[in-house]
Amino acid sequence: MSRYGILVNVDNCVGCQACFVACKQENQVAPGIQWNQIHRNENPVEKIINYYRVSCQHCDNPACLPVCPAKAIYVGPHGEVLVNQDKCIGCQACLQACPYGVPQFNTSGKTSYYDKPELVVIPLQPYQKRQPGKAERCTLCVHLTNEGQIPACVRACAVGALNFVDWDNLDEKIKPMAEKSVAMNEAAGTKPKVRYYASHMDIAKLADKMTH
Repeated sequence: MSRYGILVNVDNCVGCQACFVACKQENQVAPGIQWNQIHRNENPVEKIINYYRVSCQHCDNPACLPVCPAKAIYVGPHGEVLVNQDKCIGCQACLQACPYGVPQFNTSGKTSYYDKPELVVIPLQPYQKRQPGKAERCTLCVHLTNEGQIPACVRACAVGALNFVDWDNLDEKIKPMAEKSVAMNEAAGTKPKVRYYASHMDIAKLADKMTH
C-alpha cells in the first residue's frame, strides 16, 4: 500500500516561490487561484524568518469529505484528496470545514492571464481543465505520480525544502527527518500527509490557513 504526501523541510525553505510558479504552470491554475502558498513566520527570539508551504494537506481523515452534499470529494489511489468537478455544486461547504482553508473557487470565470487573444493557443490537457465556481486545490500532481514521476512543485524546489514521500514506504535517507516531522495544526485531528520539519517554529500549534 502507498500513501503519498510531502515532507516540508522548513529549515531549508528560502521563500523563492518556485513551487508556486511550477504548480501554476503545470496545472494551468487560473488567475487569482492558488493551490499552494508560501507563508512567512518570524521568530524574534532566535532572529530567524521561516518560510513554509501551505496547501491541501491530503489528510487521512479529511474534514472536507463528509460535509460535501454532492459526494464530489473522494480519495485517490494513493490517499490523495481529490474533487470531481462534475459532481461539485460550488456550495463551499468544504471550505468552511477545512481547518487549513484550502479549497479554492474560481468565481470570476477568468482563465487567461492575457487581455488580448493569445498568439499561440496550446490545447489544455484533461488534468488542466476546470469548471469555474467549482472547488479545486492541489492534487499532488496525481497525473504525474501515476506515471512514476514526482509533483511539479517538488521537482522545482532547488533547496530540498520539498520532499515527495510515500508514508508507507519511507526511503531510508528521509526517515530521520520524517520521524521528527509534525502535522500543521495537529489539534484539528485530520491526520495530514503533508508534514513539516522545523527547528525554529512550533508547526503543530500553527493554525494557519490559506488566504483567498
